[in-house]
Amino acid sequence: MVGNTAREAYIMKGTNSFELPNPLHKYASYNALFTLSGITEQEFREGAYLTRPLHDVIARTGGIGPDGIRSAYRRSEIELEKGKGPAGGYKLLQKLREQKGRYEESISVLERNHDVFIENVNILSTIAPNTDRSLANFTKMEFEIHEPYGITLIEKIRAATFNSGFLDYQDAPLLLTIEFKGFDENGKALMSGMSETRKIPILIAKVDFDVNEGGARYSIVAVPYSDVGFDDRFKVLRTRVDLTASNFYTVRETKGWKDIFEEALDAQMEQEKAEKVREFSDKYRLEIDDKLLSKDLYDYAFTLDSIYAGKTVADTSGEEQIGTDGYNEGAAKAEQTQTADSGTTIVKAFEDWVRNHPGFFDIAQDFWRAYLTMAGYKLPQNEEDRTRFINRLLTSKEKENELQQIFLKYQYVPWFKIKSTVFTDTSKLDSVTKMHPKEIVYKAIPYKVHVLKLLSAGLSIGNVRWDKLVRKNYNYIYTGDNVDVQGLRINYKSAYYMRNVRGDDKSENETGIKKVVSNLSNLVFGQEDYPEPLLPLRTYPTNIKGRSTVENFRADGHKGQEFFDYLTNPEADMMKIELDILGDPQFICQDVLSCLKRINGQKTDQVIKIDSDFDENQFGSFNADQYMTLINLRYRLPADVNDKKGTMFSGTDRVRDENLFFNGVYQVVKVDSKFDQGQFLQTLTCVRMNNQQGEGTAPNVISSSALKSKYIDKKNDGEKTVSDIKSKALNAKQLVDELKGFLK
Repeated sequence: MVGNTAREAYIMKGTNSFELPNPLHKYASYNALFTLSGITEQEFREGAYLTRPLHDVIARTGGIGPDGIRSAYRRSEIELEKGKGPAGGYKLLQKLREQKGRYEESISVLERNHDVFIENVNILSTIAPNTDRSLANFTKMEFEIHEPYGITLIEKIRAATFNSGFLDYQDAPLLLTIEFKGFDENGKALMSGMSETRKIPILIAKVDFDVNEGGARYSIVAVPYSDVGFDDRFKVLRTRVDLTASNFYTVRETKGWKDIFEEALDAQMEQEKAEKVREFSDKYRLEIDDKLLSKDLYDYAFTLDSIYAGKTVADTSGEEQIGTDGYNEGAAKAEQTQTADSGTTIVKAFEDWVRNHPGFFDIAQDFWRAYLTMAGYKLPQNEEDRTRFINRLLTSKEKENELQQIFLKYQYVPWFKIKSTVFTDTSKLDSVTKMHPKEIVYKAIPYKVHVLKLLSAGLSIGNVRWDKLVRKNYNYIYTGDNVDVQGLRINYKSAYYMRNVRGDDKSENETGIKKVVSNLSNLVFGQEDYPEPLLPLRTYPTNIKGRSTVENFRADGHKGQEFFDYLTNPEADMMKIELDILGDPQFICQDVLSCLKRINGQKTDQVIKIDSDFDENQFGSFNADQYMTLINLRYRLPADVNDKKGTMFSGTDRVRDENLFFNGVYQVVKVDSKFDQGQFLQTLTCVRMNNQQGEGTAPNVISSSALKSKYIDKKNDGEKTVSDIKSKALNAKQLVDELKGFLK
């Protein structure tokens, strides 16, 4: 189930405690403090950098201070002398001791502890599925470093990474820490706790510097270390991979997708070693979070009941077992055939396979069946009976209140994101590449999509106060409640329509209505003429769609691609805004900027793993890696000034200007955080959620496979022929209306 405990409690209690203020409002004045420091591979792997004191400080806003001289190298020596320290630590330390002579000058520069200042930081983070990275996040950081009377930054970075165990400083992670310090209105000094502190492992990608008699000024471009796996040298296949698999993991004698793909990547590495272009292999790991393979998700997966029509693999042992993929391994399962050519990204091949697997595939193909099953409805097994049941449920006036409560309780629908992390084998240095060998991990993690995102043209849930169900409310001019908003820009695409992808031509025999019906797994036709008076969604047929590396055995498999294309291009929606606000650290998402941590030797896990859209207990930020981030915007304009009363708004008669059409709930897709000259501002790029203010008029739901069984291409006992119905149907809605009676 996908209910949110905190959200459910809020709905039941009817309180407004769900809304969270900007934590920086407790300061009368404050400064943002940045620190650039070293990070060891052990701290990186275990996520210990989040709680451990900083060491090997390179630069800091306001000056480094006496604690900057702490050395990870010296700490390792002391720990090993006492019989402590990490496994294999002695071997690494011995290797560092052998190389220390080459780094002594750099280390002496670092130990001088002279001040180097961080200034003008800009963090641009895309926190929703997007066109650049598809189901992965994308973050870019830019900042300046000012070094008075010196030009030693590179030396200090070299020393800090050496002390942390890295011989290749250009590929080594560093730690960027953000803290806030200031005073309240009574003059009491305040310092940010963990809930307002952010610690981000980064990789410096580019350094430009300008040198003059006053020292040096550096312009730095960096990325979170969680993004390094998306670098072209790691993500792009350099060989063709052909594979066929039915499970992700190997089950008994049947090899899984993970093993087949990783073996192909290992073979690529061995070929490159034979060609003498590397000495050591990089290792790839492809993982799926246990939650995505749990029985809970597959409780509403129904592709196993022979919807697929391809080659299947069945267990012949006669035993019914629950395997690592979470569903009945004794059942016949469809094999997925996949071709990833050289130049294809590993991430593309990975996400194509996951989204075509049961559970996700079914959400995209038959949303209402999946959603209602998820909500606890026991749907009939027979497809025709099931279609009648869903149709009656969604069109019944008696069920209207029950359905609205379901929408409130199950606001989020399960989907997934791809997260990457690169681990480093610091015990080896490749003699050819002059780099440490890496382990590159790509992991599919749970991600929740709000139900408003999935509403189609002519369909809405009804009059629900969605603004009461989000964490942040922003009130702009003429509301009397604005404390955060600095500016608003609106991009309204008046020509916008939702693409409705038609199926591909399969054969000459698939003609007329039979072809149309076979290509539509589940049709939901909204009956509201205008679900929102000024923002009605429109739809239009198209054959434009993205490309998948997975061969799909379903005739209507294009619907899954349509769903995917829609989710990964949010900025193409009808209504987009850019909201300038006072800086709020809750939008600097710690889970997005953190790397995966290594647990139990082989498995990785997320640093923050809370089934909630917001981390209230530890870091105090949105969990944008796990939930769609939502805000509410309220904006008022007066119609005119009342000369007699001297008022701008009517006390009795509401007019449209007092409640503008672009008010409502928005999805935050991009956060641009700017720290400049002591000022912290953010720009939120958001897209408006669909059909929020409709009447909730019941839709018509009709299943194609049920229709297909009712229609034959010949006359029999007075039945209409396909051609008869086709000739009368002027459009898809009329077609469905004509065919609807056959389901009764």
